[in-house]
Amino acid sequence: MPTFRVSVGIALLALSPGVAGCARNCERMGLSDDARCRVPGWPDREVVVHTPAGWDGSSPLPLVVARHGHGGSGAGFDRSTCADGDERSENCLDTVADDEGFAVAYPDGTANWLGMSRSWNGGGGGDGFRCVGDPACADGVDDIAYDDDLFALLTTLLPVDTTRVYATGMSNGAAMSHRLGCERPERYAAVVAVSGGNEAAAFPGCAPALPVPLLHIHGSADPCWEWDGTVGDICSGQLPGRFISVDESMEAWAGFNGCTGGPDVAPLDDAADDSMTSTRATWSGCAADTELIRVEGGGHSWPGGEAYLSERLIGPVTMDFSASREAWAFLEGHRR
Repeated sequence: MPTFRVSVGIALLALSPGVAGCARNCERMGLSDDARCRVPGWPDREVVVHTPAGWDGSSPLPLVVARHGHGGSGAGFDRSTCADGDERSENCLDTVADDEGFAVAYPDGTANWLGMSRSWNGGGGGDGFRCVGDPACADGVDDIAYDDDLFALLTTLLPVDTTRVYATGMSNGAAMSHRLGCERPERYAAVVAVSGGNEAAAFPGCAPALPVPLLHIHGSADPCWEWDGTVGDICSGQLPGRFISVDESMEAWAGFNGCTGGPDVAPLDDAADDSMTSTRATWSGCAADTELIRVEGGGHSWPGGEAYLSERLIGPVTMDFSASREAWAFLEGHRR
């Protein structure tokens, strides 16, 4: 039977009989403190959880749940957040977790019939909008139920500070993070989405019962999920429908969060000689922080991270800032 992945501090495995029972379904990953665990009821979907270096194994941890893009995997997502894919980089999400003292869970989406090309049911599929993403969306995979079971597992294995649980993701994983903000606002204290919009706001609908702090990061020259919602060839542009645009996504969140003004726009530091600049738009009068970072000339990527395909396919990766560090700077101030 396939195993699931949870990266758990090894010291934790002996904390209690309940955790020890779960740990019988876990295995350590290499020389790290990471481990693999089964998620009951969800075969062939793993989750990797990173616990911060120096953690004592008992103190409550904030938790970031980070979802990979279409075709990726939980096990590979941290590398994509690292400059040049170098896992020693200070830009890696795991490195930020070590520096700041939070745990990261990297779950797997649903694989296609070949056991590849994993995806999330991020919504869409009606009123002219794309189903994001296949096969999970087309097959109607209940990724909200998966998240419920995943969260139940993680809170059994780790002493999670349940007031400080956050969602982030890239591309299709960003769309899923938007959707979880819509449907599980009582769980996620804040959301950071990178290069993927809120398809759930278009179809079947998004009506969070609570305001949701939201930071969206997107490149103006993204050739996959274009700013206006056009679907680029790398995202199977030959299929019918379009994505929700960045502007539509932000207008929806500004409405959900009751914003009365904005956005006010300010430049970010132009730290790298990469022909790209970035701005931060901040809506005012909101019940929850609502922000957008626009990378002028940026592509379909995690800023400060890996150029996982050629620039011809995904556009350039800005090194002006680390999306991992910007994400935590936004997330850490919010509690449920």
